[in-house]
Amino acid sequence: MLAGDAMFLICTGLAVLAMAAVAIRFRSGNAQAHASGGAAFSSLGGGLSLSGLVALSSLILLPGLIHQHGYDALIPLVGLTGGLLLLTVLVGPALTRSSAATLPDLIALRFGRLARILTLVVALAATGGLLLGTLSAGLSLSARVFEIPIGAAALAAAAAIILVTLPGGLKSVLANSGMIALLVGLALIGLTAGLYAALFGNPIAHLAYGQVLNDIASAELSLIENGLVDFGVFKPFLRKFLTVDRLNWALLTISFAAAVAALPPLVQATGAFAPSASPRRGLAWMLTFVVIALTALPAIAALTRIETYRAVAAGGTFAELPHWIRRASQVDAVRLHGASLGLVETVAHDVTAGAGSIDAVSAAMAGRGARSEANWQRLDPSVQEAVLDLARRFAASPGLPLAERWLPFTDTVVTAAAVAAGNISGKPNLATVSIDPQLILLALPHAAGLPLIVSAFFVAIVFAAAIVLAAALVVSLATMLVHDGSAAVLGRKPDNITELTLIRITGVGVALGAAMTAAVIPLTADVVFTVSLLLAAAGLLPALILTVLVRRATAAGLLAAVIAGLALGTYYLAGTAIYSVSFYEAWPGLSSGGPSAFTEYADARDLWIAAQGDDRAAAYADLAARTSGSLWSPGLANWFGIAPAAAPALALPFALLVGLFVSVVTGQRSQQSLVAFDRLHGRSTNLSNPVET
Repeated sequence: MLAGDAMFLICTGLAVLAMAAVAIRFRSGNAQAHASGGAAFSSLGGGLSLSGLVALSSLILLPGLIHQHGYDALIPLVGLTGGLLLLTVLVGPALTRSSAATLPDLIALRFGRLARILTLVVALAATGGLLLGTLSAGLSLSARVFEIPIGAAALAAAAAIILVTLPGGLKSVLANSGMIALLVGLALIGLTAGLYAALFGNPIAHLAYGQVLNDIASAELSLIENGLVDFGVFKPFLRKFLTVDRLNWALLTISFAAAVAALPPLVQATGAFAPSASPRRGLAWMLTFVVIALTALPAIAALTRIETYRAVAAGGTFAELPHWIRRASQVDAVRLHGASLGLVETVAHDVTAGAGSIDAVSAAMAGRGARSEANWQRLDPSVQEAVLDLARRFAASPGLPLAERWLPFTDTVVTAAAVAAGNISGKPNLATVSIDPQLILLALPHAAGLPLIVSAFFVAIVFAAAIVLAAALVVSLATMLVHDGSAAVLGRKPDNITELTLIRITGVGVALGAAMTAAVIPLTADVVFTVSLLLAAAGLLPALILTVLVRRATAAGLLAAVIAGLALGTYYLAGTAIYSVSFYEAWPGLSSGGPSAFTEYADARDLWIAAQGDDRAAAYADLAARTSGSLWSPGLANWFGIAPAAAPALALPFALLVGLFVSVVTGQRSQQSLVAFDRLHGRSTNLSNPVET
């Protein structure tokens, strides 16, 4: 367990109980309140609650990404802010005026049943993917932190989600979200102020941040001059466009913003503002709170960078690394050539439970999730043996203090790992120290030597944020399935009591089913998130724009826009990421590759055509490696150098153009559509001139 203490589990359990109490306090017997928050929040309170829905990504993803990739990792930060701004301007006020409960409900007000069905399918797929990705990441993290099987973690997560959602649905979730947002803000501000005051004498991190950036630039230059940098993995903190080029930085940011603006749970939650509150003002408060929190994260990432540089530049041996690295290694947040003291202690726990061989340890790691298993399998067999030998010693002498475990760890495990990595100097270099991006924020208080209760507090709010986000996704799915599903299939909605009962039952089933699916099926979170965000940006945002902004839009235009956006986005993402050879063969003239790359591909293709048997499969694998890149950086298979994950930047304008064209061609707008459009904008309808703007 993280830091080897049950305090983390106790604090997290208390947090869940507190969330259940808040959920009961905000219970509701009304289906509309259960679905959209019940118009129960003021502008300030609703803004705070909505900001809490993005706390998980802020806490878990962004500090690690910024630490790893520096400037290039600002894509989700800027995209998230832009998406929330677009949500504030485009969706929030319109949804409030319409009294719609869900995104498909809003669209159906203008364009009817068929439009509801299509957008419902897309919204369910996007929201379901986000839920599975969130649960997969959360279960993997909880299995590592609490050292419990991933199946037990899944049941615990499902139970917590049900406790939060059952009493009041989205109303209960948003009440808890406001509490989490407040705690997150206090925790981030308090942690950064404490760390910066201790290290730089300035508790205002935003002001001291400039000094840290100057120190980072100087430290990087010194490391390069002293030969302590592996340029294969080294990425200067402030150097732009090393991970992602300039074009894709902009397009990925736009894609992320487009997806955030159309996420069904966020759209649904805009109905939480009281009639006396201004939705736009409330969403502005949300954006303010999010920006305040997000601006603290680069300061935290920069702090871990400069301290890592200082540790390596000191020039000591592995045993002489600073105390914060020892503490972070103890909780598996820092690894030295892929091994950590926390890993040894985890294996010691397995040895105590009866695992006496490498195969048995591998099976135990698999039970903790795909990430733990992958980290273990990456180790060289000689390092695995060294870990197991030291784990046996630790199991025979439990309770040894950190100082008595560190030296044997560096003398045996780290030495073996360094040799396997080609580092025979006996000293750390920049490639030696790797910080787990998922654990940066969780491990930072412990690594800094703060009291254990501070670390436990951070663990509790991180997992509470995960539960809140998953609960919002579950409520959104259950509401759309019942509210929009019944309207789509039956042509009418059930009465209040029946609808509320069905939403609650469906929510329980969705929570259990999603948690078990995430536990059983190994999911790659970044792929799941990419596909889900594509569905939202390419399928749902065009529908929202046509519904809210284009009075001349028709039902046929909306249907065409959604289908066109999804078709182009899916084709580009699948073609460049999965079927890259076929995609390149179909569109060689649009690739951004240079003449040398084209020539090398042609030579490799000739070898593939001439090859036989196993050689042919290997030759095709070489072709695929040449044509496919990563989700964020294109290979040879691309259009104009656009990365696969930036597919929404292509699909969104194409969808809007198709939708506008079909609307002009069909030309007939129903009275229902015109009345609904004017209602969204708070004005009366002039039916004598139905095509006026």
